[in-house]
Amino acid sequence: MTLLGDWNSRISGSTASLRDQEQAQEIKELRRQLKTKTAEGRRLQDQVDASATVIAVLLAENDALRRQLATRSAVVVPLTRSQATRE
Repeated sequence: MTLLGDWNSRISGSTASLRDQEQAQEIKELRRQLKTKTAEGRRLQDQVDASATVIAVLLAENDALRRQLATRSAVVVPLTRSQATRE
């Protein structure tokens, strides 16, 4: 066995090497979780944006309908008998 091969086999089983491997695995898992949470946050933000857009449109339509109702005449005009029998 070569000197470098012997060194690598000794180091790979050491406590420090195992701790480094565990930390590397933990970092990998945390990065995966961060990526998942970031995607979920982006999806939720898209839903909030879409909801805000719908609410703004509904408010504008509601306001327009209220203004339309305010300009209409509230006077009830009775039908004569001849108009009522035609319908």
